[in-house]
Amino acid sequence: MPCNTEMDSTMRRIRQTRSSKPYAMLGAGPLVSAIWKTGHHRSGWRYRFNVYRHGSRDGQVSQLLRPADLPNLVKLCQVLATTLADDGCIPPELRGNLSELAERLDTLTRRRS
Repeated sequence: MPCNTEMDSTMRRIRQTRSSKPYAMLGAGPLVSAIWKTGHHRSGWRYRFNVYRHGSRDGQVSQLLRPADLPNLVKLCQVLATTLADDGCIPPELRGNLSELAERLDTLTRRRS
């Protein structure tokens, strides 16, 4: 039976993400995000992140968000953009775009406080 190299590569990436430790853990209110950084400086870096709600009462987590989570989601996006922009391995153009986005989102989140 021939080996499907694309599927093998995808499965390897999934296993690597699941087994590797997050590069950073961030939060805003009850929302939490983990960032994974995989790859190598020669072949390039890949970043992945997730967002979930952490229940403080019972420790349960959920990927389902509520309308009331939107302000915290915007703040979490600002923190994600800042964190990624501070990483020296992100290409300079993207780093600049992320820095600009973080500044704009910071202005929005300060306005609502």
